[in-house]
Amino acid sequence: MQKFDRADYFYYFMGVGTTIEFTAKIDVTKMIERCTKDDLNFQAIMLYQLYKAINTIENFKYDVLEGNLIEWDKIVPTFSSMNKNSKLFFTLYADMQETCAEYNEQYRKTVEEYANSTTIVPQGTLPENIFNVSCIPWLHFEHFSSNSKSMENNVVKMLTFGKYEKIDGCFVLPLTIQISHANADGYHVALFFKKLQEELNLM
Repeated sequence: MQKFDRADYFYYFMGVGTTIEFTAKIDVTKMIERCTKDDLNFQAIMLYQLYKAINTIENFKYDVLEGNLIEWDKIVPTFSSMNKNSKLFFTLYADMQETCAEYNEQYRKTVEEYANSTTIVPQGTLPENIFNVSCIPWLHFEHFSSNSKSMENNVVKMLTFGKYEKIDGCFVLPLTIQISHANADGYHVALFFKKLQEELNLM
Protein backbone atom coordinates (compact mmCIF):
# COMPACT_ATOMS: atom_id res chain seq x y z
CA MET A 1 0.00 0.00 0.00
CA GLN A 2 1.68 3.18 -1.22
CA LYS A 3 -0.49 5.55 0.78
CA PHE A 4 -2.42 4.91 3.96
CA ASP A 5 -3.95 7.96 5.56
CA ARG A 6 -5.01 5.95 8.61
CA ALA A 7 -1.47 4.80 9.47
CA ASP A 8 -1.19 6.64 12.80
CA TYR A 9 -4.56 5.29 13.94
CA PHE A 10 -3.76 1.79 12.71
CA TYR A 11 -0.50 1.43 14.59
CA TYR A 12 -1.82 3.15 17.72
CA PHE A 13 -4.87 0.90 18.04
CA MET A 14 -2.90 -2.23 17.10
CA GLY A 15 -0.53 -1.31 19.91
CA VAL A 16 -3.27 -1.08 22.52
CA GLY A 17 -5.29 -3.97 21.06
CA THR A 18 -8.67 -2.24 20.84
CA THR A 19 -11.63 -3.88 19.13
CA ILE A 20 -15.03 -2.25 18.70
CA GLU A 21 -18.36 -4.05 18.79
CA PHE A 22 -21.79 -3.06 17.53
CA THR A 23 -25.04 -5.02 17.43
CA ALA A 24 -27.88 -4.00 15.13
CA LYS A 25 -31.17 -5.59 14.14
CA ILE A 26 -31.53 -6.12 10.41
CA ASP A 27 -34.68 -6.80 8.42
CA VAL A 28 -34.42 -10.22 6.74
CA THR A 29 -38.06 -10.48 5.61
CA LYS A 30 -37.28 -10.40 1.88
CA MET A 31 -34.35 -12.76 2.35
CA ILE A 32 -36.55 -15.34 4.09
CA GLU A 33 -39.08 -15.07 1.26
CA ARG A 34 -36.33 -15.59 -1.33
CA CYS A 35 -34.83 -18.57 0.51
CA THR A 36 -38.26 -20.19 0.81
CA LYS A 37 -39.15 -19.52 -2.83
CA ASP A 38 -35.86 -20.81 -4.29
CA ASP A 39 -35.04 -23.49 -1.69
CA LEU A 40 -31.89 -21.71 -0.51
CA ASN A 41 -30.11 -22.28 2.79
CA PHE A 42 -30.57 -19.26 5.06
CA GLN A 43 -27.02 -19.30 6.47
CA ALA A 44 -25.50 -19.71 3.02
CA ILE A 45 -27.34 -16.69 1.67
CA MET A 46 -26.53 -14.63 4.76
CA LEU A 47 -22.85 -15.43 4.24
CA TYR A 48 -23.10 -14.37 0.61
CA GLN A 49 -24.81 -11.08 1.50
CA LEU A 50 -22.29 -10.35 4.26
CA TYR A 51 -19.52 -10.98 1.74
CA LYS A 52 -21.03 -8.52 -0.73
CA ALA A 53 -21.58 -5.80 1.86
CA ILE A 54 -18.29 -6.05 3.74
CA ASN A 55 -16.22 -5.85 0.56
CA THR A 56 -17.71 -2.46 -0.29
CA ILE A 57 -15.92 -0.99 2.78
CA GLU A 58 -12.22 -0.54 2.08
CA ASN A 59 -11.25 -0.38 5.75
CA PHE A 60 -12.51 -3.89 6.41
CA LYS A 61 -10.03 -5.28 3.88
CA TYR A 62 -6.90 -3.99 5.65
CA ASP A 63 -4.75 -6.68 7.22
CA VAL A 64 -1.22 -7.48 8.37
CA LEU A 65 0.61 -10.20 6.46
CA GLU A 66 4.15 -11.20 7.41
CA GLY A 67 4.52 -7.93 9.29
CA ASN A 68 3.37 -5.78 6.38
CA LEU A 69 0.20 -3.73 6.13
CA ILE A 70 -1.84 -4.83 3.12
CA GLU A 71 -5.28 -4.43 1.58
CA TRP A 72 -6.92 -7.57 0.25
CA ASP A 73 -8.78 -7.36 -3.04
CA LYS A 74 -11.59 -9.36 -1.41
CA ILE A 75 -12.14 -10.95 1.98
CA VAL A 76 -14.18 -14.14 2.23
CA PRO A 77 -16.23 -15.71 5.04
CA THR A 78 -15.54 -18.70 7.19
CA PHE A 79 -18.54 -20.06 9.04
CA SER A 80 -19.47 -22.31 11.92
CA SER A 81 -21.17 -25.66 11.49
CA MET A 82 -22.13 -28.32 14.00
CA ASN A 83 -21.71 -32.06 14.36
CA LYS A 84 -25.32 -33.12 15.04
CA ASN A 85 -24.20 -36.11 17.13
CA SER A 86 -21.58 -34.52 19.38
CA LYS A 87 -23.14 -31.01 19.34
CA LEU A 88 -19.63 -29.58 18.90
CA PHE A 89 -19.05 -26.83 16.36
CA PHE A 90 -16.26 -26.44 13.83
CA THR A 91 -15.13 -23.82 11.34
CA LEU A 92 -15.47 -24.28 7.58
CA TYR A 93 -14.81 -22.38 4.38
CA ALA A 94 -16.69 -22.75 1.07
CA ASP A 95 -15.23 -21.23 -2.10
CA MET A 96 -17.04 -18.00 -2.93
CA GLN A 97 -19.09 -18.03 -6.13
CA GLU A 98 -20.49 -15.40 -8.50
CA THR A 99 -24.14 -15.84 -7.57
CA CYS A 100 -25.96 -16.63 -4.35
CA ALA A 101 -27.45 -19.79 -5.92
CA GLU A 102 -23.99 -21.05 -6.87
CA TYR A 103 -22.60 -20.26 -3.44
CA ASN A 104 -25.60 -21.99 -1.85
CA GLU A 105 -24.67 -25.18 -3.70
CA GLN A 106 -21.00 -24.90 -2.73
CA TYR A 107 -21.98 -24.30 0.88
CA ARG A 108 -24.24 -27.35 0.98
CA LYS A 109 -21.54 -29.61 -0.49
CA THR A 110 -18.98 -28.38 2.04
CA VAL A 111 -21.29 -28.80 5.04
CA GLU A 112 -22.26 -32.29 3.91
CA GLU A 113 -18.64 -33.34 3.36
CA TYR A 114 -17.56 -32.32 6.85
CA ALA A 115 -20.80 -33.09 8.73
CA ASN A 116 -19.18 -35.65 11.05
CA SER A 117 -16.06 -33.65 11.85
CA THR A 118 -14.54 -33.90 15.31
CA THR A 119 -11.87 -31.19 15.02
CA ILE A 120 -12.31 -27.43 15.14
CA VAL A 121 -10.80 -26.79 11.67
CA PRO A 122 -11.39 -30.02 9.74
CA GLN A 123 -10.19 -28.59 6.42
CA GLY A 124 -6.74 -28.15 7.93
CA THR A 125 -5.97 -24.68 6.60
CA LEU A 126 -8.13 -21.69 5.82
CA PRO A 127 -7.50 -18.83 3.39
CA GLU A 128 -5.61 -15.86 4.82
CA ASN A 129 -8.07 -13.26 3.48
CA ILE A 130 -10.98 -14.20 5.73
CA PHE A 131 -13.53 -12.73 8.07
CA ASN A 132 -15.15 -15.00 10.63
CA VAL A 133 -18.89 -15.57 10.80
CA SER A 134 -20.69 -17.53 13.49
CA CYS A 135 -24.37 -18.20 14.03
CA ILE A 136 -26.39 -18.70 17.22
CA PRO A 137 -29.73 -19.75 15.69
CA TRP A 138 -31.32 -20.63 19.04
CA LEU A 139 -31.19 -17.13 20.52
CA HIS A 140 -32.47 -13.69 19.53
CA PHE A 141 -29.89 -11.65 21.45
CA GLU A 142 -29.49 -7.96 22.18
CA HIS A 143 -25.69 -8.06 22.14
CA PHE A 144 -22.95 -10.65 21.76
CA SER A 145 -19.28 -10.42 22.73
CA SER A 146 -16.36 -12.81 22.32
CA ASN A 147 -12.83 -11.79 23.24
CA SER A 148 -9.46 -13.44 23.77
CA LYS A 149 -5.88 -12.39 24.40
CA SER A 150 -5.00 -13.43 20.85
CA MET A 151 -7.13 -10.56 19.52
CA GLU A 152 -4.87 -7.91 21.00
CA ASN A 153 -2.17 -7.96 18.34
CA ASN A 154 -4.18 -9.28 15.41
CA VAL A 155 -6.61 -7.75 12.96
CA VAL A 156 -10.05 -8.94 14.09
CA LYS A 157 -13.02 -9.26 11.71
CA MET A 158 -15.85 -11.23 13.27
CA LEU A 159 -19.59 -11.29 12.70
CA THR A 160 -22.18 -13.18 14.72
CA PHE A 161 -25.87 -13.42 13.92
CA GLY A 162 -28.68 -14.92 15.95
CA LYS A 163 -32.25 -16.13 15.62
CA TYR A 164 -34.67 -14.00 13.66
CA GLU A 165 -38.04 -13.07 15.17
CA LYS A 166 -41.17 -11.40 13.81
CA ILE A 167 -41.53 -7.89 15.22
CA ASP A 168 -44.12 -5.39 13.98
CA GLY A 169 -44.78 -7.49 10.89
CA CYS A 170 -41.11 -7.88 9.86
CA PHE A 171 -38.56 -10.59 10.53
CA VAL A 172 -35.54 -9.04 12.25
CA LEU A 173 -32.24 -10.65 13.06
CA PRO A 174 -29.52 -9.52 15.51
CA LEU A 175 -26.07 -9.09 13.99
CA THR A 176 -22.93 -8.23 15.93
CA ILE A 177 -19.77 -7.04 14.25
CA GLN A 178 -16.40 -7.02 16.00
CA ILE A 179 -13.62 -5.21 14.18
CA SER A 180 -10.18 -3.99 15.13
CA HIS A 181 -10.33 -0.27 15.90
CA ALA A 182 -7.06 -0.11 13.94
CA ASN A 183 -9.09 -0.83 10.82
CA ALA A 184 -12.33 0.99 11.33
CA ASP A 185 -14.41 3.40 13.38
CA GLY A 186 -18.12 3.57 14.10
CA TYR A 187 -18.58 5.45 10.83
CA HIS A 188 -17.34 2.48 8.79
CA VAL A 189 -19.48 0.04 10.78
CA ALA A 190 -22.56 2.20 10.12
CA LEU A 191 -21.74 2.15 6.38
CA PHE A 192 -21.54 -1.63 6.52
CA PHE A 193 -24.94 -2.05 8.18
CA LYS A 194 -26.49 0.40 5.71
CA LYS A 195 -25.05 -1.44 2.71
CA LEU A 196 -26.08 -4.83 4.07
CA GLN A 197 -29.67 -3.71 4.58
CA GLU A 198 -29.76 -2.27 1.07
CA GLU A 199 -28.58 -5.60 -0.35
CA LEU A 200 -31.16 -7.53 1.67
CA ASN A 201 -33.95 -5.21 0.54
CA LEU A 202 -33.13 -6.01 -3.10
CA MET A 203 -33.66 -9.77 -2.70
